Amino acid sequence: MKAMFGYDSGELSRGKKVPVMWDTKQVVNPHMLIAGISGMGKTYTLKKIISHVASTLSPGQKMRVHVIDVHGDIDIPGASTVVFSEQSPYGLVNPLKINPDPHFGGLRKQIQGFIATMNRVMRQLGNKQEACLRNLLTDLYITHGFKQDDPSTWMIDPESARFLSDGSNRLYIDVPRAEKDQAKALGARWEPTLTCWWVQPDKYQGGITRWPPKTLGRTQPSIRDALVLARRILSQSFLGADEEAITNLEIFQRASDQYQSSVLEAMRRGEKLVEDEALIATLDKKKHAAIDTFTQYVESIKTGREIETLMKYSSTDVLASVVDRLENLDAMGMFKTEPAPHDENVMVWRYVTNALLLDERRLAGLFKMEEIFLNAIQRGEQDDVVEIIIADEGHIYADDDPENIMNKIGLEARKFGLSLIVATQSPKHVPDGFMMSCGTKVILGLDESEWRSSATKFRVTEQALAWTKAREKMLVQTKQKGQSKNDWKWTAIADTMPEMEAVALEA
Repeated sequence: MKAMFGYDSGELSRGKKVPVMWDTKQVVNPHMLIAGISGMGKTYTLKKIISHVASTLSPGQKMRVHVIDVHGDIDIPGASTVVFSEQSPYGLVNPLKINPDPHFGGLRKQIQGFIATMNRVMRQLGNKQEACLRNLLTDLYITHGFKQDDPSTWMIDPESARFLSDGSNRLYIDVPRAEKDQAKALGARWEPTLTCWWVQPDKYQGGITRWPPKTLGRTQPSIRDALVLARRILSQSFLGADEEAITNLEIFQRASDQYQSSVLEAMRRGEKLVEDEALIATLDKKKHAAIDTFTQYVESIKTGREIETLMKYSSTDVLASVVDRLENLDAMGMFKTEPAPHDENVMVWRYVTNALLLDERRLAGLFKMEEIFLNAIQRGEQDDVVEIIIADEGHIYADDDPENIMNKIGLEARKFGLSLIVATQSPKHVPDGFMMSCGTKVILGLDESEWRSSATKFRVTEQALAWTKAREKMLVQTKQKGQSKNDWKWTAIADTMPEMEAVALEA
C-alpha cells in the first residue's frame, strides 16, 4: 500500500523523476504527521493519500479508513458519511463499551479510561466525584451482567444484544408481573402481542426508569443507562428511601397532579365543584401506600449496611454533581445507542462532527480513537496496515500524557495494523512523544513566526521551510527500515493520478 507525495526536486532539476513515496511495507511505522497553515493544502493532501491508498491495495486486501472530520470539509468521493449532532439519531461511540480482551480489557480499565478521557477535556472531577462515578459505573456493569473477576462475562454477542422493538416509536420496558400496577400507574401501557409494557421514549424519566428497557440478550451499558441509574440513586439518597417507597411516592404525586388538573379545568369551564369521593378515596389510598413503604424501609434497616449502600456514592451533593456531569454528556448527542449506519462495503467511513462544540468534538475524537485502538488490539497482530485513522486538526486531541490515546497509538498500534495520520496547523501543539513515533512527516508550509522553533523541532533548516509553497513544493521525511539516516526530501508536488499509479505499480 502506497501514496505518492511528488518527485525529488533535486533529481527533477537534473531531468530525473524520482518519486517520493509512502510505502507501508518500507517505513519503520505507518504513522504520519502533516503540518501546514490554513490554505497550504492539508485537506487536499489527505484526500490524495486516501485515493492513492485505495488504488494501490493488493487484490483481496481489506482496508478501513476512519476520517474524523471536525470541519466537515473532507469530502471523499464514495465515502460512507454520517453527520453527528444533538439532533442526529445516531451515536458516534459508546465510551462504556467493555473491551472483552482478557488481558487488555475489563471493567476497571474501561472505567479508568473513561474517567481519564473526561478529565482531559472537561472540568476535572474531584477525588470524591471520581470515586462516586467509579462506584456508579461498577454497579451499572454488574446490572448488565459484567463481572471484573470473570472475563467470560466481558464478551457479548452483537447479534443477540438488542432492544425489544416492533418497529414503532415505543420503548419497551422490563416490568415484573408483581409490579405491573405500579408501572401502569406511572403511565406504562400493555402490548399484548409482545406481552410487554411500553412508554413513549420522551416519557422514560422519573419513577418509570426503575424498570430498564427490555432487551433480547445482554447489551453494553450506555451513557443514558448510567444517567438513569445515577438519577435513581440520587432520589434514594435525597429522600432516604428505597425504590419501592420512591415509586409509590411518585404514583401518589402523579395522581394528585391529575386531580388538581381536573379541578382547575372544571373551574375554567365554570362548573360547580363537587368532590369525587371515589377519586378522593383513591388518592388517600395511594398516599398511605407511599407512607407505608417509607415506614417499612426505615423499619427494615437492621445492620446499617442498607445506608452504606448509598454512602459509597459519598454525599448527596457529590452524587448530584456526578449526575450533572452525566447529563452534560448525554445532552451532547454523540453517545446515543443507535449505531451510525456506515456501509460495511465502503472503505472510507467519515465522521462529520462540525455541528458539535469544540470540546465535544475533541471528546468524540478521543473516545472514537480509543475504541478503534482497542478493536485493533483485539484483532491481533497484522503483517501490514489494515486500518487508518485520519484526524484533521489533530492537535486538539494532543497532550504530553503517555496515556493519551494519540501517544498510545503512536507507540503500540503499528503491530496491530493501525495507522494514525494527523494533520495540524502548528507543530508546536504536537507532543514530542507522538512526533518521534511518526515514521513520516510532511511540511506543507508554516507561518514565518514558527520557522525557528519548527526548524529545531523537525531538525530542518529555516531555508527549507521558506522553500515550501502551497500545492507546489513540500518537505517530506520518511524513516525507512534499515536506514540510520533519514534526510528531508525537497519535494515537487505531483497532482496527476495516472502518473502516480504508473510509478507505484512499477515499484
